[in-house]
Amino acid sequence: MKLVESQHHTLTYPEMYMLDNKNYDRNDFIKMFNAISNHKHRYEVFRDFVTISAISLHNAVQTNSKLEEEYLQTIARYDKNEISKFPELLAILVKLLQAEPRDILGRLYMELELGNDNTGQFFTPSEVSLMMARMSYDDKQAKKSFITLSEPASGAGGMVLAFAKIMMDHGHNPACKLWVECVDTDRLVALMCYLQLSLWNIPAKIIVGDSLSLETRETFYTPAHYLYGWEERLRSKRTAMYGSPEIPETDKTESETQEIKQTPAKIQLDLTF
Repeated sequence: MKLVESQHHTLTYPEMYMLDNKNYDRNDFIKMFNAISNHKHRYEVFRDFVTISAISLHNAVQTNSKLEEEYLQTIARYDKNEISKFPELLAILVKLLQAEPRDILGRLYMELELGNDNTGQFFTPSEVSLMMARMSYDDKQAKKSFITLSEPASGAGGMVLAFAKIMMDHGHNPACKLWVECVDTDRLVALMCYLQLSLWNIPAKIIVGDSLSLETRETFYTPAHYLYGWEERLRSKRTAMYGSPEIPETDKTESETQEIKQTPAKIQLDLTF
């Protein structure tokens, strides 16, 4: 992946980070991150990095003017030198994610000590996520059609990424065989989930809201949702289940009644890396 474009900005990933043979680790990310956060609050820098990266990916496929304005307001808080380091951070993240689907951002969030101790916020270790994914995975369903997965407290998407890894171990492509709905009350964490699932080409609907109260504040669809025709596939499944492409009112969740209306952008995005 080399370029993500949006209406008013372009986020470029430097070739040196995408093509060299160096084995990047989390320390490389932290070193680059610290170069930006010397004179700023660390939480704000991490939040801004995740936000502008997520918006760049989102608006390359589905243009949303409100998100575009948020991008411009966010990037305006940084000087030219700091801005140049954000795409380098994203390139390092891509390299770290390449080995296998696993939660990189959640671990970095904890290592940078950005978690909220007052709310007991922490991210499930990858080993635990893999164990739970193996326990819940049903290969018969994947072979039959596709699997839909609901994550009511998704965090940064670690459980979903582990599930995708298990699918891949069984020879399935998650882009074609898995569709996910993820919910989290913390917007930053939800965007971390969106960013990682997008980079792993997993079709998903990410909701910023509350699974218990059914509150929905924002909804984001990953690029794979659009690129692999999941709207039609899900509509066909609803027709088979209910005899109609529309879900009956008694079975609808709050998130299915409060979608953000977005205008498709006339642009192609290459998500291969």
